[in-house]
Amino acid sequence: MTAYSIQTAPHAGLQLTPTTPTTGAVDTCPTGANIAMVIAGPSSASATVAIPLPAYDGQAVTARSVTVATGQTWIVPMPSAVYGPGPVTLTWSGTLTAATVNVISAPAS
Repeated sequence: MTAYSIQTAPHAGLQLTPTTPTTGAVDTCPTGANIAMVIAGPSSASATVAIPLPAYDGQAVTARSVTVATGQTWIVPMPSAVYGPGPVTLTWSGTLTAATVNVISAPAS
């Protein structure tokens, strides 16, 4: 299990330090305003992450599923208004070889 930390970019910019998602386990990701995951795809096939959504009116809601193919980079906003107060538990599947994750935040102004 990996607990992703937020990399906050100053106005001058930031070189990101990627983290490798955990195969066959769950990772955690913070949520909040201006927070997003940047997911770079694996060296072959695809990686999928399931992001749980909070229950609504007492009913379970199906997790959001994001699949990132080889050569793709996706940005997934992680607002607490959608995913609830963090951290949320991410479940990875598929091919994770060479896949990376960055959790970022940018200044609002």
